[in-house]
Parts: sequence; C-alpha cells; structure tokens
Amino acid sequence: MESTDMTQGTSQRLREAYEALMSRAPGAAFPRARGLYFNKYPLHQGESEPDLRLYVVDEQLKETIQPAEEGNASHRLVTLTSRPGALAIVHWQRADAPTAEQVKTYLSVTWGLDPDRLNQQPLEAPWFRDGGHQIRLTAPSDLVWRKSSLLTLPG
Repeated sequence: MESTDMTQGTSQRLREAYEALMSRAPGAAFPRARGLYFNKYPLHQGESEPDLRLYVVDEQLKETIQPAEEGNASHRLVTLTSRPGALAIVHWQRADAPTAEQVKTYLSVTWGLDPDRLNQQPLEAPWFRDGGHQIRLTAPSDLVWRKSSLLTLPG
C-alpha cells in the first residue's frame, strides 16, 4: 500500500513540481545522495533553459510508524513527510542578481506565488558549484509531501 498526499493552499503548479521532484529523489536512507539531488535538480517549470530556477533547500524529513489500520499485528504504516526548509531562486549561470521585477514576475507567473508574502534573502555565496546568484525564500508552510508504505515485520 502506497499513497502520496499534498496539502492544499500552495499553487497547483508548485505542488505538482514538488511532488514530481520528490518522487524521483533518492530514498531518505541516503541523505548525502538526496542532498546532492536537491542541489542538482530544480523544480520542473516546463521551460527548456530558464534564466531563473527554483530549488529545494534544507529539506525537513519526519518519519512516523504506527500500527496498520487492518489490525494485523505484524503490519505497520510508515509515513515519510517532507517539507522544504527554504526555496532558492537561482539566476542560472549568472553571478549578478536578477532584478526585483524579474523575481516578482517569476514567482507570480511561473509558480502562482505572491512575492510579497515570501521573505526573500539574497545570499553572497553562489548556488551549488557556482550555479549562479541565489535568493533564499521562505517556503510556503503548506508545501508538504507525504508517502506512506505498509511494512511487514518478521513474524
């Protein structure tokens, strides 16, 4: 039994991109590989070579284990919940910062987000492996991905 769940409130486009990114990410048992994956792959936005790209930063993972609902004593329901600690807008392969208007348009048109509701913090350090200038954003609080799986304990 597997299921995924995204909470409501964040734009549909951002939810779908986050879900797609998470479905391809290395397993939580491989934190180093998972971290490198998030540094390398942005949220898919449909353009082939966009000037601005959006990345997940500082993923927050929580795992819960509880008895399965069907009552079998050897079954547990394991749920992994992921939230981005932040998001990063990267001015791809450019050391200069994008203009405030570029960022505003990017967030509102591409992702359906209200730029005025997101705390934006430009960083001096370039994105991973000099990928470009980065601006950190507070992630929408309801950008959450969950995956549940049935675990059978040895009997």
